[in-house]
Amino acid sequence: MADLPDPKTSEEAETRDSRSFWLWVLPNFTVFVSSLCIMVVELVAGRLIARYVGSSLYTWTSVIGIVLGGIAAGNYIGGRLADRYRPSDALASLFLVASATCLLIPMLNVRAGNWMLLRDQEWVLRIFGHVFLVFFLPSTLLGTIGPVAAKMALDLGRETGRTVGSVYSWGAVGSIVGTFLTGYYLIARMGTVAVLLSVAAILLAMALLFGSRSMLPFLWAGVIGASFLAMAGPFEQARVAGERLGLRPSHGNWVHFREETQYSTITVEDEDDMPGVRSMTLDFLIHAYVNMDQPEELIYEYEQVYAAVTRAAVQDWPVGRRLRALSLGGGGFVFPRWLLRQWPDSYLEVAEIDPEVTRAAYESFGLSRQTPIRVFNLDARNHVEDILRQAEEGAAGRKFDFIYADAFNHYSPPFHLTTREFNDKLRLLLAPDGVLLANVIDVYQSGRFIGAMINTLEASFPHVYAISSSLAGPSDDDGRDTFIVAASGQPLDLGDLVGGIGTGMVLDPEQLTTLRRRSDAFVLTDDLAPVDNMLAPVIRMADKQ
Repeated sequence: MADLPDPKTSEEAETRDSRSFWLWVLPNFTVFVSSLCIMVVELVAGRLIARYVGSSLYTWTSVIGIVLGGIAAGNYIGGRLADRYRPSDALASLFLVASATCLLIPMLNVRAGNWMLLRDQEWVLRIFGHVFLVFFLPSTLLGTIGPVAAKMALDLGRETGRTVGSVYSWGAVGSIVGTFLTGYYLIARMGTVAVLLSVAAILLAMALLFGSRSMLPFLWAGVIGASFLAMAGPFEQARVAGERLGLRPSHGNWVHFREETQYSTITVEDEDDMPGVRSMTLDFLIHAYVNMDQPEELIYEYEQVYAAVTRAAVQDWPVGRRLRALSLGGGGFVFPRWLLRQWPDSYLEVAEIDPEVTRAAYESFGLSRQTPIRVFNLDARNHVEDILRQAEEGAAGRKFDFIYADAFNHYSPPFHLTTREFNDKLRLLLAPDGVLLANVIDVYQSGRFIGAMINTLEASFPHVYAISSSLAGPSDDDGRDTFIVAASGQPLDLGDLVGGIGTGMVLDPEQLTTLRRRSDAFVLTDDLAPVDNMLAPVIRMADKQ
């Protein structure tokens, strides 16, 4: 009779296999969590610093470079720690300290943004210094975790290649999950501060998982709980504490709208020096002024130039012609409302990428939800391509008399809206005598960006003009200036623009030639549009005016 297996021995073997499985899962889960948190912190970094230095190629270069530098330093330090300490003990401490540094990020961000020593530096150095002071240490500490977790996995005695490959793979998966989760969901739903506090809480939970033997993690849990309360508590003491710690923004009676979205932090507030006027700020740049008593009043000089060129272009129109216009960018919807006031029967479309900007205009600027303005919440280029595709499919083509490009700012214009390929698409949407207008901020002494815009438009339109919003016109002694470029398939009579209306100065042929030379006759294309680099002189003087 064959020997029967000992039930006790089989049960012990199953227990060992189960324990071995969970021991194998633990290091992979550890690198998954740490990598996820690193990517969350990196994406949040770009949004946090945008409130002080904007969102441009320079900011994202600093964020990516400094976070990667921190990870590299952390990997080296983590490798040394893995050889000296038991992995579980080391991980308990590392997760706890990493939790502390992540909780401090929003507080340090406010102080770095307002630190005069940084504000006095050259723009690129200021951005680099800000990101380094706030994000290098958290990135370094999170970077130490991977090597220690890998050592824990190798101590299990399994095949080296399989073990290392598994750890790397789960780390990459964590980075992917952290990237999509943060970009698509967390920031817009929770806000950056709540996301960082949640990361601190997750890292604390990992410290407790690895069995910290002191009371410190439990005390730190109380600190995190108090921070959540200061961030979101409904009572006055929580509000005051949260504002002082940088965990919540000020919400005085002067603030009418504040929302953090996938694109920016939107703030609508009263202007102290302009009674009755509210401004819309995206991150830290004002994009619109609205007079609440006269919402169609044009306060920005470039909008006044838009109005003057529009009037000049329609002065010879036949009676009864209906104006049709497309605005690329909504902001406070000031200019579309001005158009509607001047031509009540006009057909107006606005492509505004951020639906929350549109909501802010409804709720804080008095834009009626029953407005005849047709609003499309998508990227301006996508909207243009949608119209062209519908025409190709047989739908009635939409032709516009005017296209107003109002999606630019002087730190990082959306490069895909500046290229020759995009201008060719806009030319197809314009009526034969239609006009394209775009506002451009640059320094005349440099002239690289405004010159490139002129060159690029001349590749698509036979008639291109540039207008300075300064009545005196541009000069090499000026700082940054707002220029307006106008392009059309037919000549425009802008002779009375200055004398009759007094809104700006049309650049003469000699000045246009100077700008073409200063831009090296560069034409922006989808393949090469280095607009951030062209605007370096503007960025350098950002805090000097």
